[in-house]
Parts: sequence; C-alpha cells; structure tokens
Amino acid sequence: MSAYDPRTTAVVLCLATLLLAALAPAQQPPPPPEPRSDLPATVLRVTTRLVLVDVVVVDKDGRPATGLTRDDFILLEEDRPQTIASFSFENAASRAAGWTPPPRLPPNIYTNRPSQRTPPGPVTILLLDSLNTPWRDQAYMRQQMLTYIRTQVQPEQRVAILALSTNLIVLQDFTTDSRLLLAALQRFSGERSVELTRAEPVEIPAEVFAGAPAQMVERLTANLERFNAEQVATSTDSRVVTTLAALRAIARATAGYPGRKNLVWVSAAFPFTLVPEQAENFDMFRSYATEVRRTAAVLTDAQVAVYPVDARGLVGETSVDVISPSDPFRVVSSHQTMNQLAQDTGGKAYYNRNDIEVAVSAAVADGASYYSLAYYPEDRNWDGKFRRVEVKLNRKDLQVRHRRGYYATELGSSEVEQKKKKDEKAELREITSILSDPMPATAITFLARVLPPGPLDNQVVAEFRVDAATLLLEPAPNGRRFKADFLIAAVSPDGRVVTSASRTVEAALDAPALAKVQAGGLPFKLQMALVPGRYERLRLVVRDQLSGLAGAVDVPLTLEVGGSKP
Repeated sequence: MSAYDPRTTAVVLCLATLLLAALAPAQQPPPPPEPRSDLPATVLRVTTRLVLVDVVVVDKDGRPATGLTRDDFILLEEDRPQTIASFSFENAASRAAGWTPPPRLPPNIYTNRPSQRTPPGPVTILLLDSLNTPWRDQAYMRQQMLTYIRTQVQPEQRVAILALSTNLIVLQDFTTDSRLLLAALQRFSGERSVELTRAEPVEIPAEVFAGAPAQMVERLTANLERFNAEQVATSTDSRVVTTLAALRAIARATAGYPGRKNLVWVSAAFPFTLVPEQAENFDMFRSYATEVRRTAAVLTDAQVAVYPVDARGLVGETSVDVISPSDPFRVVSSHQTMNQLAQDTGGKAYYNRNDIEVAVSAAVADGASYYSLAYYPEDRNWDGKFRRVEVKLNRKDLQVRHRRGYYATELGSSEVEQKKKKDEKAELREITSILSDPMPATAITFLARVLPPGPLDNQVVAEFRVDAATLLLEPAPNGRRFKADFLIAAVSPDGRVVTSASRTVEAALDAPALAKVQAGGLPFKLQMALVPGRYERLRLVVRDQLSGLAGAVDVPLTLEVGGSKP
C-alpha cells in the first residue's frame, strides 16, 4: 500500500487550459452533469457561512404542527436575534414533488450522487449496535427490529440497516422494499462484543489466598482491582473511538442527501465520562464530552438527527450498568450520553421502555416533517468556538426540537489550511477513514468515467467531473479559488488498499471559466499503475481542502495483475 502523499499541482488558469489538462483527447469525457435539483441547501460553498437549523415542531400530544409561517419563529445565536434568510416546511410530499427518475448512466460511468441511487423521501438509518450492547440483549434487539419492519415501515420510507461491531457494516442499503429489509435482519444474528468481554472483571477464587499473609492478600487484591479498572478504561476508549468514527462515517455517507435524515441508533450506549470507583485510580479518568460534541457537530452539518434507543429495554435508573458488573457507571451515565447526542443533533432519546419497536417508530415519525430555517450569523468572528442556537415560537402550546449549535470555523481561510498542514497525522487518519467507509461519501458529488487496464498494460484511468456547486469556491484576486484532493485506491478482496495514486489541484477561475465549470462540472484526470495483486474494486475520492468535505464512490474491478483473471 502506498501512503497518502499527494503531489501538489498548483495551477492558476482558465477553464480551457484545465479541460485540456484534465481529459485525454482520444477519450469521450463523461456526460456533463444535468441541472441539480437534489443538492441540499448546505451546498452554498462561500466563506460567509449559512447555518441550517431543522426544527421539529409538535403539539402537546406529540403530533406535527403544520401551517406555521416565518413570523412564528424567533431564531437566536448566543441569545442574539438573527434574521431568517430562508424558510420552508418539509415533508414527504414536498420532497417528492416534481421528481423524475434520473437517466441510466452510460457504461463505465459511476457517481456518488444520491439522486442516482434512490428517489426522494424520508431517509432513515437503523444502526444496530453490537459493539456496545451485551450479547444477552442483542437477541431482544433483533426481535424488536423484526417486529418494527414487519408492522410499521411505511411504503414511501427509505431505510438503510447498518450494524456496528469492530467496524461499520451495511446490512441493507437504502430501499423502500420491506422484504429486503426483513431479509437483511433475518441474516443478522448479532456478534459478541470483544471489547465488552475484555471489560469483564477477572476474579480470583478466595481459596487461592487461603493461608496467605493478610498484607500479601491486600496487595494482590489492590493490584487486581487496578488491572480490572485498566481493562474497563481501555475497553471504553476503544468503544468510544470506534463508535464515534462510525457516526462520522454515516454523516459522510448521507451529507449529500437533501433534507433531514433520521439516525435511529439501537444500543446499550456508552458513557462519555469514565470515573474509576477507586480514588487511587483517578489517573484513569476519561471524559469524552468534547469528542461527542464535535461528532454531533459533524452529524448536524450533514442534517443527521440522532435518535438513540436503549436496547436493554426497561432498566432502573439507579441500578448498576448491566454492561459489566464491575463497570463503575450506572445506567444514568448511558442515558446522559444518549440525551447529549440527541439534543445536540435535534433528535430525541428513548429508554426505559420494553416496546423498542414502538420507540423506533416514534423516532422515525418525529423527523418526517419539519421546518427548515437558515441564517447568516451576524457575528463574523470565526474563532472556532461552539455557538449556541435557540429557536423559540410565538405560540406557547407547541414544542420545538433542533440542533443546539455549531462550531464557528471560517471555511476556506488560510489560517484553517495552515492548521491542517500542521496535523498531517490527522489528515492521514481522515483519508484512511474515507477509504474504509462502507458507504459512498456524498458531500462532494461527482461523475467519473473509469477505464480499466487493457490487455497490454496495468494502467487505470479515472476522469472526474465534480459538481462545482458542492465545492467551496472562495474569493481570489481574479475570480474564485478551489483546492481539492483527487485519489484512486485499489482494494483487494480482503479490504486492503493495495496501491493508490493522488493529486492535489489548486486553481483560480475567472468569471468565464467559473461559469463553464458551474454548468459542466470541474474536470480532472488521474491515472494509476496497478502493482501485482488481486483486486475487487476501486475507491475514487474527491476531498475539498477548503471545506474539509469529501465524496467517494466504489467502482467494481475484479481482476488479477501479474496473473490470470479469476
């Protein structure tokens, strides 16, 4: 595997030069992008931030409140009133209005555009969490999900089912066919969590210490307690890292889908604070609040609302957490985490109830209709700090639920770029995550034509056309500037990246060039030599360095280089 080490090509040129450099003259380029009606409002990629706030409004009985107008809402940032720049009411009917199926893609053309994969409509992701759920609770979780699919999935509802164990797995991609969803769940039997097993306490039978001096027994007991505490801390660290990475992967996969998305996360959850019972073990203190909040910010930027559902059903608020008898956390810690993620993203947590399938149905229905508000913050001091957002109504008989805020980071600033350059390890981790995501990333959308190797060579050629509306185009002296990474990675059947090629392209476009790019897409051509090995697919990635957003798509490539085709 070649490490991610982009060779930067800095170009300041007009579109004509860019086209000549990007496309091989002997090849027909991918078809130009059709007019985009499916791009979400978040694609206003300018340095003046537009903050989206999806607001669920319900009456005292929990029913959606319809018929509200812009004047019914008061929007505040850090307690200061903001001007609502755009306002709309969104539901299944409004999202489906005027939609027509896209044309079938020509041979060798691939895309990560959500509109090419599924029709518009409510989007729901069911995440079944085996990593953080004890084995004895997983059978109940699965049975409840089967009941939900059999009895409560609506015909127009697009549902994807994912599972979390040591990594994120797609059991069923988005579909409106309940038979496919049911078949996926029936194949899923859960998986015993290695991390929860590791956190179980080691116990030494009392007879082992028979006849031993009291001082020795006391010392050995203290050492054993510390060992068990260390195992819990290490296990929790690992579970939190894996879980938050999975949530960010879901955000990348759904960012390009227009409108609000519901993530129903069925899990025993995990605590965001780890405090050892023993005072002498205080050096193992953990707090994950910052990581949880930053992950919540990524989810809210992608318009993903999290609805955690406790897979354990009815449990007492003061009982010891059943994840492990030695776990110093109580159930309330897990519920605090559930509430934190739900409140930060505009969702709602469900726990202490045995009808999990009803809770899932309520979570799905909760986000089916909502009001979409957007504003340009009056405070233009982009200091990177978290800013609170609050929505109030002029009517007192209604309740609102929405994201709690955002991080005020200036997109595209040179200061942001310099910070990224200093943290090369973080950059590599992000690229590695995108390469290993089980679903396409959709924040940056593009078409790509992939030419597989011919019989006499081992070169793969990818011709990109990036939807310019999804890129951040910041002001430049002679027009607009962009900076993007292009990457091809060849993946073996066991999921390893065998070889890769990448380029970073930076360009300033004048007004005529910008108009052409906006109409026909941003083109770029990248080729890669395949080293000897067996391949199953290619992953194509485009990453906007100015916004930090990315797009990715998988291309089937079943062949063996340096041998015969399988």
